[in-house]
Amino acid sequence: MPEQLLNSQYEKPNYILSQQKERAIVPKIITLIGLGVIFYLGVLLNVSLLDLNASEETSIQVVSLIILLVIIIIGIYLAKRHAQINHLFFKDRIVFEKNTIHYLDIINTSAKTDFIDRIFNTYNINLGNGFILRHIPEEIQIEDYLKQLIEYSKKQQAD
Repeated sequence: MPEQLLNSQYEKPNYILSQQKERAIVPKIITLIGLGVIFYLGVLLNVSLLDLNASEETSIQVVSLIILLVIIIIGIYLAKRHAQINHLFFKDRIVFEKNTIHYLDIINTSAKTDFIDRIFNTYNINLGNGFILRHIPEEIQIEDYLKQLIEYSKKQQAD
């Protein structure tokens, strides 16, 4: 295990930023259900075009529906689990899952919103290097805090 991850486990974060869980989960559920319906309609179409008797058609439809429901349940579970992960702010870096970005490596601190963010009153910040703070509630203004952390890190490096 890399040293940074070991340190992150034992070091207490200065700030913990939680994602808005509804924003992270609801769009994934809608997407999974929509894709599931399309997949199931495709199965129904293909089965109807095959020369099968009624019991074979029914068994194929039931099996494909069960597989589809299992996939949707697993997808919802994974989305819920991922939504519970917090962004951890340490004295020199931000950690999210196994991803880490040092304050000196942050390129951008401006917020971006998309259509779904406007519905849920959230925003995202692409910090650069593939590190994105996602599903931040609008009530939490993290941009100024990030700028202060970057300035502090620059001063620490200069000293």
